[in-house]
Amino acid sequence: MTKDNPSHYQRGRIQVWDFIVDQQLDFLAGNIIKYICRAGHKNQETEIDDWLKIRAYVNRKIKALTNDENP
Repeated sequence: MTKDNPSHYQRGRIQVWDFIVDQQLDFLAGNIIKYICRAGHKNQETEIDDWLKIRAYVNRKIKALTNDENP
């Protein structure tokens, strides 16, 4: 793998960003999916680092939805 295409990008049959685009997910939802799919597969970070990122993005998504529903 190259610097621009590390091995944790190539898990499974399709790249995660192709799925995100296909499903027309927004930035927050897309990052949730990205970190779930790559959790524990990056050499420079631990799996818990990814799960903490997932939690942060989920919390931000919930906040955004709550703010949108309660102006």
